Amino acid sequence: MIRPFQLVDIERLLQLFRWNTPQYFGEEELAHFETFLRSAPTDFYVMEVDAIIVGCAGFAYQKDTCTGQVSWFVFHPEYQGRGLGRQILNFCLDQLGKHQEMQKVIVRTSQLVEGFFSKAGFKTTYIEKDYWAPGYDLYLMEQRYPR
Repeated sequence: MIRPFQLVDIERLLQLFRWNTPQYFGEEELAHFETFLRSAPTDFYVMEVDAIIVGCAGFAYQKDTCTGQVSWFVFHPEYQGRGLGRQILNFCLDQLGKHQEMQKVIVRTSQLVEGFFSKAGFKTTYIEKDYWAPGYDLYLMEQRYPR
């Protein structure tokens, strides 16, 4: 089940993040994620399986540039590789797709997750070494719309 994020989810999502550090995230990124969560973001969602939060992701739309963005994909290590990330990505893309004037969707990720987004049709447009933290490069990727 995919449902809107609630402030009561913060501690469980921070735990998911810790379980993915350092495999997918640098330790420096935890504070940024926590600040994001505490800002009570809209258009941010959690995925539950059997009442357990197993992942999260969100999106935003910039009307002035006709650009969508997906962000903060974090999944429980035991639930990775089951197609759940693809489900929540498709959910986010479907929501963004309601903006008929949208021209592209971007994602800012790392080399560690670039393959996931490549399989979903995103193309790398820019790379910056050690952007997120030492050893965690920025991969700016985009997907043109309509798809």
